[in-house]
Amino acid sequence: MDATLTPQEVQHYIRRLKALETERGKGWESHWKDLSRHFLPRRARFLSAGERTNEGGPKNRMQDSIGILALRTLASGMQSGLTSPARPWFSLAFTDKALSDSPDGKDWLHDTYVKMVGLFAQSNFYDQMHILYSELACFGTAALVIEEDPESTARFRTLTAGEYCIDAAENGRVDTIYRRIRMTPRQMVQAWPESCPEAIRNRAENDSAEWITVLHAVEPNKELKRGSTRGNERPWRSAYIIIEGAGQEVLEDSGYYEFPALCPRWVVTASDIYGASPAMDALPDCRQLQKITEDARLSLELEVRPPLLVTTSLDAKLNITPGGVNYGTGVSKGESGVFPLYQTRSNLQGAKDTRMELKEQIQRHFHNDLFLMISDADKNMTATEVAERNAEKLLMLGPVLDRMRSELFRPLIDRVYGMMDRAGIIAFPPEQLTGKRIKVEFISILAQAQKQAGMAALAQTVNFAGQLAQIAQDPGVLDKLNTDEILNEFVDMQGTPPNVIRSDEETAALRAERQKQMAQQRMMEMMQRGADVADKGAKALGVLPALAAGAQGQEGARP
Repeated sequence: MDATLTPQEVQHYIRRLKALETERGKGWESHWKDLSRHFLPRRARFLSAGERTNEGGPKNRMQDSIGILALRTLASGMQSGLTSPARPWFSLAFTDKALSDSPDGKDWLHDTYVKMVGLFAQSNFYDQMHILYSELACFGTAALVIEEDPESTARFRTLTAGEYCIDAAENGRVDTIYRRIRMTPRQMVQAWPESCPEAIRNRAENDSAEWITVLHAVEPNKELKRGSTRGNERPWRSAYIIIEGAGQEVLEDSGYYEFPALCPRWVVTASDIYGASPAMDALPDCRQLQKITEDARLSLELEVRPPLLVTTSLDAKLNITPGGVNYGTGVSKGESGVFPLYQTRSNLQGAKDTRMELKEQIQRHFHNDLFLMISDADKNMTATEVAERNAEKLLMLGPVLDRMRSELFRPLIDRVYGMMDRAGIIAFPPEQLTGKRIKVEFISILAQAQKQAGMAALAQTVNFAGQLAQIAQDPGVLDKLNTDEILNEFVDMQGTPPNVIRSDEETAALRAERQKQMAQQRMMEMMQRGADVADKGAKALGVLPALAAGAQGQEGARP
């Protein structure tokens, strides 16, 4: 795409990057680094490290890995409970229920849903979502970038803490993302074959493996023009700029129809831009666990390999490390010349009990008991059982799930639907459906478990009405129940696909036809009974003359 940024616009992006990074550095970066050490040692990239940013080597120096395991369990549980690839987790419907119930509406919605599910399954969506849940649970903020791809339509990439900055609009929704991208010259030539500077091309030809920092900025477009086909006049402006050296060359000036970065936050305090997380709550316990584990290990080593005292006239400082040797002259005659400097009495059982309490506390911070149960729900439990056994925990997760619906899932469906529509994958809707609003319902096991309270109320009402009818011996009590509406409410809560439920019109027509058939059957039965009565009457009339003749004969035979 043409690079049309003016020098003033380039400086605007550079200034705002520095301002956003300064805001991020006010406590967030140091906190994230600490969280990364304890829970995600292989994640987080802070480009202030320069050439060491992409450095390998050991990252996990923890004494106990329960924090890593607890976070991994939460991420896996969220994947299973919210966006499982093995079961439906969303459905589509029109805001106008009559349109959703119409045959054309059902067919179009089902076809669109199947195509979207297919795109998610064939792309890298699910593996990136698992990474996103890990980032979200650890750092409190995650970022999933969705780019258009000519082969798979959509390409997903989860960023990590430290490589991006975000900003929010006055309504609290994230609408800006700035990120530093480290790329090799070969990657830059592949990404921008036409606008890549000649100096970068030369480095690529010389097989240079050095890292080059590129700024990618996305923010609301001040130059928005409705109906324009130019990329840099779309609702969101996008710019790629080389920010190393004094050149600051522009690689791309374009835009997006939808905000391409989905930035869910676990929980947000007041006007904070970045969110808080379960890992932040569990961090003190995890630190204490590491210290107690290290002390218990050291105590055990001192007990097994205590520092020793060896007789000699040499004066030296004491070595109290496990296995350390010290030399002294205060040994009585007849005693061994080598013996432990002091005896350690380790309370290993007490340390073990404390460690177990801390581990359980860390797992509770990450809701491991709930998510392990949800992970087993596919085999052993229904959403109703999950809700009944974990009602209190689900209430605690309620605000988090509501925020994820608004900051992750609805923007995700909007973005992917728009990309598929522009790619010509979505079928053109019938005329009566054109321009109608579509709503998204989430039917994952966690979403259904949250709705179980409403479903339980329906079930209790129906059961009570049935019991009351039996006690009062009055079936008329059941006339108060609107069974059609009860079924509709249950279907909506359960997330049943719309194509398996008949519309009100179809149901009314089916009932009318059934009543007509029943009326015809009753008429035929009445006619049959009438015919039987007539036949019996005719037979009776035929018998009367014979009876009369017989009666006369008997009278003539009397004496």
